[in-house]
Amino acid sequence: MPLSPPPPPLRFAARPAFVAAVAFGLGVVAAEAVPASRPLAWLGAVGACALFAGAYAWRSRQRLVTLRPLAIAAAALAAVFALGAGRMAAWSTLPPDHIAHAAARAVEAEDPDITLWGTVEAEPTRRASGVALIVRADSALRGTRAQRVRGLVQVTLSIPRANPWSGELPPTPVYPALHTGDRIAIAGALGVARGRRNPADFDYHRFLAQRGIHATLRASGAESVAFLAPSASVPTRFANALRQRIRRAMGAHVVSPEARGVLGALLLADRSGISDDTREAFVQAGLVHLLAVSGLHVLLVGFVLYGLLGPLLGRLGVGWRAREWSRSLFTFALLAAYVLVTGGAIPVVRAWVMASVVLAGRALEKPFDTLNTLGVAALVLLFIRPASLFEVGFQLSFAAVGALATLTPLATRLLRAHVPARVLARGGVTWATEMTLASGAATLGTAPVLLVHFGRVPLAGLLLNLAAIPLTATALGAGLLTALAAPLAPVADVFGALANTAALGLLWTSEIGARGLGLFSVERFVTDGLVMAAMAAGLAALALWLRPRARWRMALLALGLVVLAGWRGVARGEGRPALDAVFLDVGQGDATLLSFPSGAHVLIDAGPATPTWDSGARTVLPHLARYGIRRLDLVIATHPDADHTGGLPSVLQEVEVGRLVHNGVPREDGPWAETLRIADSLGIAQHVAAAGDTLAIGPQARIHVLAPGPQALASGDANEGSVSLLVRFGETDLLLTGDAETTSEAEMLATYGSLLRAEVVKVGHHGSRTSSTPRFVEAASAAPEAGGGTRWAVVSVAERNRYGLPDEEPLARWAARGAGVLSTADLGAVWLRSDGRDLYPVKWR
Repeated sequence: MPLSPPPPPLRFAARPAFVAAVAFGLGVVAAEAVPASRPLAWLGAVGACALFAGAYAWRSRQRLVTLRPLAIAAAALAAVFALGAGRMAAWSTLPPDHIAHAAARAVEAEDPDITLWGTVEAEPTRRASGVALIVRADSALRGTRAQRVRGLVQVTLSIPRANPWSGELPPTPVYPALHTGDRIAIAGALGVARGRRNPADFDYHRFLAQRGIHATLRASGAESVAFLAPSASVPTRFANALRQRIRRAMGAHVVSPEARGVLGALLLADRSGISDDTREAFVQAGLVHLLAVSGLHVLLVGFVLYGLLGPLLGRLGVGWRAREWSRSLFTFALLAAYVLVTGGAIPVVRAWVMASVVLAGRALEKPFDTLNTLGVAALVLLFIRPASLFEVGFQLSFAAVGALATLTPLATRLLRAHVPARVLARGGVTWATEMTLASGAATLGTAPVLLVHFGRVPLAGLLLNLAAIPLTATALGAGLLTALAAPLAPVADVFGALANTAALGLLWTSEIGARGLGLFSVERFVTDGLVMAAMAAGLAALALWLRPRARWRMALLALGLVVLAGWRGVARGEGRPALDAVFLDVGQGDATLLSFPSGAHVLIDAGPATPTWDSGARTVLPHLARYGIRRLDLVIATHPDADHTGGLPSVLQEVEVGRLVHNGVPREDGPWAETLRIADSLGIAQHVAAAGDTLAIGPQARIHVLAPGPQALASGDANEGSVSLLVRFGETDLLLTGDAETTSEAEMLATYGSLLRAEVVKVGHHGSRTSSTPRFVEAASAAPEAGGGTRWAVVSVAERNRYGLPDEEPLARWAARGAGVLSTADLGAVWLRSDGRDLYPVKWR
């Protein structure tokens, strides 16, 4: 039999809910782009649209030929657009007693201590840094002042981690077991989430704000948290009890801890039991969507039961109408419980709303359209929380379903036109073909979102889904049956064994896929808005394939946007050879990346590493990945101090390195000793730098080693032994001195004198008064007859660091010489670009 009937041409006019959702979403985007807009202004626009529609309808009521339907439709869409903008503006407006204001004042006054009372909003999750939970605060106490507050707070109950170099593990506090709805009191440090400090950073502040969370609190020690009372809500207590029942059943009847971790993700949306390596394997294999509870899981949980209830109720003699209503209501209630148990993530709520519309349509004997139903779900979610439009989960969920609804029928039509019907009629071929076409459509539909947010579209899932989806369905179904059969231990053991086997099979599939097919992917970050719009227009052209005129309009629009993006890049000079110097914000440390026109890349230091933060893994490597840098020609360690070399072990293990350059001073332990061990094990060539060396880095650039000289090394001071560099590209010079202090600066002055002049200077030792002596500043910033002095003095330093850096005196010296002082503490990463003549900062935010 054929896979499906041929699809009709896609017409959006027949899908009013979908069109309204698009208009509402565009309104949300408009309000986000104009953050100062007032809700009442947008609501006034809604009223104006309604008045226009009413007035036009009244005036044209007696005309035979009129544009009344078009005018009313346009006014309705404009009103929906304004309604979306007004809802977003109202949602973004914080009342005077919101906890966000207290958090901002606490950060400004550097007085974060506070005690909050509130309820746990979502099930706590255990992370490497501690237990994470969201608290809806209602009262606060600062000092002796108590006040009423409101708003969500992201709370972390800290768990100390072992020192990465000594292995020491501090005592681990035992926090009370908390569940959704519990009332608690918690004391800790109130603050604001870290925003985007580097070009490739994850914007945690924006991430939380999109979820309505505008404050954070970090608590340490079991005494900082007090459980006051359990939830008074019956649905919440029911969901908590069901969640605990499922966990106990998995623990008692599923043997493998790894399988229990997978089942926790499938059944409870709890991925804390899955290791980072396992999660990465799922990502590489293109199967990570199976670990996120989504429409697939709702389909497996709800509609399998819906399908089984029909014959069962029919055998019991229940009439057709009563049967449809009974199984629809039962499935609706089951899915509602599933939404509560899994925490109400966007894909689950989207699938639940769509399923509810479908169930209601079947019970009422009304037809339904997938895109129209998708529009209803979007309108519901966006009205509740309009900022969810900007979340990756929302975009992936709706893009996948939209692609399945529009592209899969077209692919099926194409297949039926070229493959004989007798081949497709075979059961196995039919199933495999449908699964592959659906996977291909979902991959194509979500590709723009993946390229924008992650820079990678894995293709292995197209093949692996054939095995992974049945294994997921088996694990999910057997896991649910294990929980239901828990009172009957022998029966639960059978289902638990099946769930264990299926979950391990899913793990095995992901590991094999990651090793064998992980390289099959498209890797490229898309950051240009015009290119994003072109990809969306291209997908729309495919969806409108059966409407030739609309298809070609969208295709021409996509082509025009690509051409415009290319011309804009040429106008900005993006194709010209240039040197990029990126001074990454790694807190209290240094990490500088130089990228040359020849394609060579040089990393100078990699920032610090602590038990909870590795600058190499969290800052340097994401930056390299985002800009497609897979090889570092040189890695230069200025000196062995941990604030410069802590991130190097992670970098050396993940990126190909041509040569490691350092000052030859050893360390018996700590990150520098680990760096040398890794370099030896990987066979990375090493070069001990000394004053007078030149490092060739392509035909257009040279790196001259200015220090350490004999006197600096003889001092025995680690900072004085810093490798200092003068980078020359065309008419642009960069002076990078690490943590060199007075002895090394004096030695460089005596040796090089006026040759130290540079347009860009990285201020020594994070702006400490032990560096940037007056004579050194004068020599480095001297203005020759043809040209200027130092234009930019860059300080790599952390906000509110314990050393009180930078000191005012050295910064004042650079400023007095006409240099603009750029601090990573104030600006985040500093990105400077030179074409060999002109030097200018790059705006990366």
